[in-house]
Amino acid sequence: MTGTENLTSTAIGLIGIHRAGIEARDLGIDVAKTRKALLGLTRSRRYWGGFGLVLWANAVWDWMPVGSLQERCEMALCELPDRLSAMTTMQVAWLASGLLHEWKKRGNARTQDWSHLTLRELASRLMPESRLMRHASDRAPLTARLRQNVANFADQVYAIQTLAFAEIAFGGGTWLKRAVQLADRNVALQGPLGQWWWHFDARRGRVLQRYPVYAVHQHAMAPMALLAVTSAGGPSYENWIRRSQDWIHDNESSTSLVDRGAHTVWRDVEPRENALARRRRHARSLLGIEDVSSPRLAVNRETRPYEWAWCLYAGATASGPARKGHLR
Repeated sequence: MTGTENLTSTAIGLIGIHRAGIEARDLGIDVAKTRKALLGLTRSRRYWGGFGLVLWANAVWDWMPVGSLQERCEMALCELPDRLSAMTTMQVAWLASGLLHEWKKRGNARTQDWSHLTLRELASRLMPESRLMRHASDRAPLTARLRQNVANFADQVYAIQTLAFAEIAFGGGTWLKRAVQLADRNVALQGPLGQWWWHFDARRGRVLQRYPVYAVHQHAMAPMALLAVTSAGGPSYENWIRRSQDWIHDNESSTSLVDRGAHTVWRDVEPRENALARRRRHARSLLGIEDVSSPRLAVNRETRPYEWAWCLYAGATASGPARKGHLR
């Protein structure tokens, strides 16, 4: 794993296992040792988006009060007013989801305040005309502002889920309205085979880059987010979820991404291109130029741990009511 993936994948893994009701020891996982390692990673990385996932895991596993968690991780939530603007939309959504689960678990008034602060930051990035999320705020570092309006699917899908969680936690209808607006726009942009495309122009509400199309978006992340909206009182997205999941077997690569021989689901369908072509494609996206090419495609035969965890989570949310400690 690269970058912060050991931190985020561990936290997501614990969330998914718990939501699915699987005994960790049956998977050969020592939860106490894993928790210790996870908190150590959080302390050393100081990655605020990842800390949101740790908060989420902490709440559902009922490890410790949020104050103790902050001390163990050396992450102070009182810094949020100065931190949120620098975070990507995906990271803000993770943090808000973690705080919402903490508040629902323990009812701490301070956690409620932090939840509302983080949700307001998230809501400020929903573009009213396009009904898509921006990637970054106006106050983000320069590198993030350069692609402020070039948002990816992760920015969209985690925001949908978080806004639905906020409605489940707080009610009132406002959070649901935003979740439905965002979900409706994303399903309107779904591809003809059920694809969830990768990059969007958040100002104009259109797709910029179609590929890669990631399997985890198809079988897990989009379904779990759309199901959360329905649980919060929104419409059913059953047809779009079905098309999303069907793509795993029936897609433009003419190859099922489920490989029973390798016991896995491969990572994505992506352009078969060299590094120069990839950089050119990314540069065109930054300039707001839509990629309308028909590239040669290949299956990326790679799998990452968090993909299985969200698959477990999505399967559990589809099969019944929320488990204790979870908002969906």
